[in-house]
Amino acid sequence: MNLLHSILRAAHCRSTHHYFAIDALPMVQTDAGKRLVDVLLRYHGRYLTGAKDPDVRFRDYQNHVIHVTDGYWGGAPRVAHVWYDRLQRKLRSGKLGDAAHAAGVLSHYFTDPMMPLHTQQCEREKVLHRPIEWSITRSYDEIFRAWREDEMRVVFTLSNNVGWLGEAILHGARFANRSYAPLLDTYDLERGRVRPPDGLGLVARRSLAEVFGLAITGWARVLERAAGDAEAAMGCPIPKRSLSVGAALAAVRSPFRWWVKRVEEHREQDAIASLVSEFQRTGMLVKNLPADVDIVHRVNKVYQDEKTSRENRLSKRAAALAAEPVSRPATASAAITKPATVLAHPRSVDRNLKDRPATIPFKPRRVVAKVLGPVRPCRLSRQHTLVDAPSIGPKTAERFAAIEIHTVADFLDQSAAKIAEALMTYWITTDTVTQWQWQAKLMCEIPGLMARDCQMLAGARYDAAATIAVCEADVLHQEVSAFAATPTGRRYLRGTDPPKLADVRRWIASAIDVVGISTTRRAA
Repeated sequence: MNLLHSILRAAHCRSTHHYFAIDALPMVQTDAGKRLVDVLLRYHGRYLTGAKDPDVRFRDYQNHVIHVTDGYWGGAPRVAHVWYDRLQRKLRSGKLGDAAHAAGVLSHYFTDPMMPLHTQQCEREKVLHRPIEWSITRSYDEIFRAWREDEMRVVFTLSNNVGWLGEAILHGARFANRSYAPLLDTYDLERGRVRPPDGLGLVARRSLAEVFGLAITGWARVLERAAGDAEAAMGCPIPKRSLSVGAALAAVRSPFRWWVKRVEEHREQDAIASLVSEFQRTGMLVKNLPADVDIVHRVNKVYQDEKTSRENRLSKRAAALAAEPVSRPATASAAITKPATVLAHPRSVDRNLKDRPATIPFKPRRVVAKVLGPVRPCRLSRQHTLVDAPSIGPKTAERFAAIEIHTVADFLDQSAAKIAEALMTYWITTDTVTQWQWQAKLMCEIPGLMARDCQMLAGARYDAAATIAVCEADVLHQEVSAFAATPTGRRYLRGTDPPKLADVRRWIASAIDVVGISTTRRAA
């Protein structure tokens, strides 16, 4: 393994994504994880290709970022969950080459949001983004060595929640965002153009060493979790693969890989020189603006424009409601100040109304709406009994009650694997419980969602309002329609029509309202 690892690092790694994917392998500690590492090393070509495919094939750059200061905008958590599920399917079906490719793709979506320049954006970053990334790539070994020699050690622990992978990405992005401003402020563009490593100062190198440790250690933990989940589902270990074949292939391909590496280095150096030249000549970037930076800024601008437009509409509606005169007789003031009391005791209200003049309208719900704005509650809360959650009928709820799970909160606070194990039924698997948890979580988060809506969204691998809010309606509709065509989707629909595009747009709008409210509160 050491020989193969050295060959891959020396000749096959051409970017930080390749280095992260390879350097995490020796840090995998579990037995199941080490078996998966053998597979990745045996199919190292597919693994390293996957690690770059999001940049060279998919080019979905808005899914490579998490803008921490902008309400955690970015699609990385959602896409990472999709590729984690794909990795699981390939491992369970024995398609190990495809599994290696899926693992490589997943490594990209997992580690990219932990790079400081992918956690925020500004106009200055348009110019510095590509030069800084090139300086980091050329300084990789030095920064990696600084992290390994540091006495401080990174401890990366994954949660047992349903969305553990997305949570890990968000936490990593938040940590990396601390290095965003120092990296931009201390970078020397002119020195970096001549000799890329010289563009990074001591402060930048130290902060990047911490980020490297976070990304590499985190990816090792994800591989351990992936291997454990796959072996638990298969009921047997991941098949072993001989590393001698992988080492031989890596050695044979090394001269060509080394040549490709050198060609790409010269090409990138020329691109950086052209970028700096255009900026110095015109004070802006147009012709040499990197595609990944341009796309992220464009998509984010659309998101911000829609967000501003929505906030303006809400402000105008609130102003109109506040300006509209509301006739409230004095005798109805008690109903306004204590709507909960009135609604909680309808019989006492009826008795009081008998003595009131017939001309006095008693509409506390309408009056409250005029004063506070329209209320759109969620159809499910954590306090509801579990039978109210999607996909869980009375008999299934009794099974959960037998293992002390009575409410939605009880259900969401435990890991799917532990619940499935405690139920001891062959048909309620970990995947099944995970789907049910996603459905319940969506119904608790997004106002107006019905059980069938949640089933469609969870079936399309969406588990939170934050991931739905950043989706494009056409894309989400296609994914939901694809799930609706599956046997499980048809069973959920029970003969009804699949969700229409208008339904999907309504879901996204509701999710955006939820995310916008939470973002405002967090900023305050």
